[in-house]
Amino acid sequence: MRKSILILGLSLVLLLTFGINVQAQNKEMSEPFTAAWYATSKILPLGEGIVFLTYEGFGTNVSDTGGGLFQNATARNLAAMKIEKGIYNDERGWGVWNLQNGDKVFYTYEMAGQAKPGGIGFGKGTGTITGGTGKATGIQGSFNINRTMVRSALEGIGQAYTKGTIKYRLP
Repeated sequence: MRKSILILGLSLVLLLTFGINVQAQNKEMSEPFTAAWYATSKILPLGEGIVFLTYEGFGTNVSDTGGGLFQNATARNLAAMKIEKGIYNDERGWGVWNLQNGDKVFYTYEMAGQAKPGGIGFGKGTGTITGGTGKATGIQGSFNINRTMVRSALEGIGQAYTKGTIKYRLP
């Protein structure tokens, strides 16, 4: 009888110890999203059909599932690219998502695509989550993005939307 109670007690201790450890392990989350963007840019002509473009973008994420860490997050980024005959292969950007609870998530991204007259075009790229603040401290992850640039409602302003998936892990 004592042996049974001892085995039962040891089993409970092991179950609680390893069960809590398994539950505490961080798991990768995946959030599909759509974001609307507004951007101001500066263009430097470099030659016939070649320009260097920098922009500052402001956006809002909406989770395609209706919830999650990045639902209703606002974003701001700075980026640059060289466009040659309407094609760009070297867009680089750095930004921050401002989460609804006030925490921040930092990221970088790279894109390639096509820019047509009138601000219309498309781009495809990937990004890396580089850190965060508050409850997002230690966040790690990546994302993919497909951008569609649309004819702007106002001269000199760029407008676009992106669709993608953010994959991340919190500590």
